[in-house]
Amino acid sequence: MQTVSDYLFMASLLMLVLSFVGGGWRYTGVSAYTTDLYMQHDPAKEFKRQDNAVKRYFKSKLFWIAAAGIVISVILSEIG
Repeated sequence: MQTVSDYLFMASLLMLVLSFVGGGWRYTGVSAYTTDLYMQHDPAKEFKRQDNAVKRYFKSKLFWIAAAGIVISVILSEIG
């Protein structure tokens, strides 16, 4: 039972990292707005864009599947 829990934890952790990296491809933190030396952009617009990226990440099914796998593996390790 312990080995199943360990494999489930590692697979879920890998899935969580991949979902984080995969979500980063859709939103890159560096843009033309953030590298503007004169700061002639609207900071509220940039913050809204970043907030939307975080909301998209937490709405991702892959994130919740990975989080559930980690919780289940911890429960399995406590039982067995």
